[in-house]
Amino acid sequence: MVLEKSDYESREEMRNNASYEEKEREIELKYKRGHHDMMYKILKYNPIDWLNDKYRKFIDRHALTEIEGKVQWWTAYVYIKEVMRRFFGYRVEYPYKNLFPEYGPGILVGNHESHFDPFFMGGAMHRRIRWMSKIENFKTPLVRTLFTNLGAFRLDRDNPDEGWTQAKEILEGGEWVGIFPEGTRAEGHEDELGEFRTGAVRLAIENQVPIVPMAVIGSRSVLPKGKLMVKPARVTVRVGEPITYEDYSIDTITYEELRKLTDELRQEVVDLREGNFHFDDEEEEKQLSIGSPKDVEEKPKSNALMKYAKKFVLDFFQLWDDSWYSLLKILDVFGVKDYFGSFVYHFSGNLVHNFCNIMSPYKCIDYDKYIPAKRETGAIIASNHNSEWDVIILATSFQQRKHYVWQQSKESLFRIPVVNGWVRSCRAFPLKRGGHDVGSYNYALNLLKDGEWVIIYPEGTTNSGGGELLPGHTGPIRLAIEAKVPIYLVGITGTEDVYPKHGKMLNFGQGVILKAGAPFMEHQKYWDKPMPGYDELQNLTDRMMDRISKLLMYDDKRA
Repeated sequence: MVLEKSDYESREEMRNNASYEEKEREIELKYKRGHHDMMYKILKYNPIDWLNDKYRKFIDRHALTEIEGKVQWWTAYVYIKEVMRRFFGYRVEYPYKNLFPEYGPGILVGNHESHFDPFFMGGAMHRRIRWMSKIENFKTPLVRTLFTNLGAFRLDRDNPDEGWTQAKEILEGGEWVGIFPEGTRAEGHEDELGEFRTGAVRLAIENQVPIVPMAVIGSRSVLPKGKLMVKPARVTVRVGEPITYEDYSIDTITYEELRKLTDELRQEVVDLREGNFHFDDEEEEKQLSIGSPKDVEEKPKSNALMKYAKKFVLDFFQLWDDSWYSLLKILDVFGVKDYFGSFVYHFSGNLVHNFCNIMSPYKCIDYDKYIPAKRETGAIIASNHNSEWDVIILATSFQQRKHYVWQQSKESLFRIPVVNGWVRSCRAFPLKRGGHDVGSYNYALNLLKDGEWVIIYPEGTTNSGGGELLPGHTGPIRLAIEAKVPIYLVGITGTEDVYPKHGKMLNFGQGVILKAGAPFMEHQKYWDKPMPGYDELQNLTDRMMDRISKLLMYDDKRA
């Protein structure tokens, strides 16, 4: 039978409009080696995939897809990361020291050498990610169950519009989309990285979201293209800095510009993989200082048993923290996170309060005079920052007065296992070091508008102690003007003696004084008016810091 051209075009049109399920039924995977092909045919009829298909239909029928998908992701966040640590020596590196973006949607891109790359890269971030994946991947036995349950979505290369539309919807919903711009897993030499397609950059520009580049090192040996057997290997993931495209518009950008930006993105991934990091001058100086003669001296080899014990303890704490964080995210899905957080917050506050009464006493002065007993409006609590102990003792001082406050904290705290889960439970949220963290600012602004109290340290980092304060940043004043809230002032004296900067242990027997002052309201004249210029904002900030410095009691004989 000879096909007429019209018949051929008609059948091609029907094929392009077929459903994803029909497309999957049409695809039959083929492996180059006979025993791999035989293994595929055996695994093809495994009961797990069949049972999961029935389970998915039940979930979809009862409109539970969104909730179930988030619960699946955060449950897998724990057990998949633990499996990767145990079998693949899994390690995540943040060469630029900043955490993965905390706020807003975005796109994750990276090199692609193994079926397991989505799991290795997903474990390197604390956000849910929805992977864009070709239809063929949903035919791989067992893998398709994992992909489906963890929220991956299909991209039909013959008819890609539906896949890209779904990607846009995911970004509009505030989540992250994962894309491998190479389009498929690399088959060549391990140092080769295929050409990136422009879709990821185009999607980022159209939706004005950042792209975070990642590099996976060592995954090629785990489950390379064309193989079905998993092999143990050491895998490292390096996370780059977010790349933004505010200066570009999807309506005016040319293909040449898209190609150039995509090639630059590819180079970022190459540099991450090869360890070529781009530091600014200050950061470069810090990196170079590590190579001093003292640092490069040959150090005695550590005991193998002690090395193993240390790794075991660190892995245990990481598992604990992953489980804690996962629990918080699942509770948030069901809208009960705040109940659990309230319990942890008040339990921790009472624990710290009783501990301090025994080992390191603290005293609050004029709280009853200047801090309202009941929260009637949002407010900023501004204080000096002598020590990491400020974060704990200041929150405790308000908890003992039945105030449930939020706290903007530097993101380095959120990199410490267990501490991360704890501070998140106690209503802390991260502030990116250096620059302007718009996401953290907007998060604080929304809290203030909702009537919450937020602790902010205007200095931005710990000072040297002894009453010498650092210049304040204008963020708190700007927030207070925009949210139209008062600023409650607290001066903290003595915390640097309890826990010195870069200290390892608490110094018991040292006392702390927290003194409240009259609320700062000089910014009120700008409420419901245009935001004043930087000079005026800095002037208001300086006056606020001067008021805080007068609350310190280093020269007071009563202290």
